[in-house]
Amino acid sequence: MPYWVGITGGSASGKTYLLELLAKSLPPQQVTFISTDHYYKDLSLQVRDPDGRINFDRPEAIDHEKLYADLLLLREGKSVQQREYTFNRPGVEPRLLTFHPAPVVIVEGLFLFYWAPIRELFDLRIFMEAEEPYRFIRRLQRDQTERGYSADTIIHQYLTQVLPAYKQYIEPLKQYAHIVVQNHYGDLMPALRVLIGYLKEVVHRGTV
Repeated sequence: MPYWVGITGGSASGKTYLLELLAKSLPPQQVTFISTDHYYKDLSLQVRDPDGRINFDRPEAIDHEKLYADLLLLREGKSVQQREYTFNRPGVEPRLLTFHPAPVVIVEGLFLFYWAPIRELFDLRIFMEAEEPYRFIRRLQRDQTERGYSADTIIHQYLTQVLPAYKQYIEPLKQYAHIVVQNHYGDLMPALRVLIGYLKEVVHRGTV
């Protein structure tokens, strides 16, 4: 059986960054990486706040049934496909992504441990923790440079959607984690070295 790793945490806590570092450090043919960002529902199906703004920071924003079905297929040794999520960037043509079974499968996402059937698929559950000011600064920088949002839009979204969602839905998920990685200052190398060493040993032992 493959070895499954789940990574969750608040927005801009370092989940994707950790995933990128792992991708650079592990043999690509041995590991499959999946982000639940690609499982956001269509805009027409998203929940809206009373002011009419779409709220992506709720568990209902994710098509968790499709995610669960795809993860089960991967566990059965089958490849799955999912349309790339492009964060509503106009002019960016989404690709059709293919995820293949591998000895190690690493999945990251905001609400990954929220649904018990999905949570229980993972042999190792990691919670990325960063203090709120650091998460806000990282999100502000990211959404301005990568997504072209204005500072006013980012601040409003953070205060009315992101922060309340973290306190209500995401922070309580820490209780399900086997490991909590502190990422207050962006230095993930100590934790990364330990995790990479462990996963390389998993691959060496052979789990499939």
